[in-house]
Amino acid sequence: MKKTLLICVLIYSYINTQAQSQIKYTAKVETGYHFIFARLLKHMPEDGVSYHRPHGLSDGIDLSFVNGISFRNNLRLGLGVSYLDYKQMDGYAIFGDLEYLTGKRKVSPVFNMKIGKSYVNDISDNTFVDFTGGVEYKVGKKLSLQYKVGLRFVHHSAFLPVRIGARL
Repeated sequence: MKKTLLICVLIYSYINTQAQSQIKYTAKVETGYHFIFARLLKHMPEDGVSYHRPHGLSDGIDLSFVNGISFRNNLRLGLGVSYLDYKQMDGYAIFGDLEYLTGKRKVSPVFNMKIGKSYVNDISDNTFVDFTGGVEYKVGKKLSLQYKVGLRFVHHSAFLPVRIGARL
């Protein structure tokens, strides 16, 4: 009985260490500048009457924090929160973050997709989708820098986000 229990404990320990070595905690901080493509924004003022503001929305910035897990250092899943500032309006976004790193070299291509809800002043909540691609530069064993550019669709508008970030 003791021998069987010892073997079970050893097998469990081996499986547990192998499983945990495949999945690791990861965190990311990034900031970006959003250049606007389309200026059509459905705006909801306080009186409840909606109208279009074709020239009201401008370029903006964001600051994002993402916490998640990494599978084999290539596939990363996380949840994030972001502060948004579009000069006349500010707000926040809550999103899911999916990132894929194509290689394990010092400089590797990285692809990212974010899907979530944004809450900006004077506008009801809106779903957004963000597709970006770029490079990840490994500074150390646990620290890497990311440079990305892509497309962001939100508030009936299209943006070109340019981002820089750090991943732990």
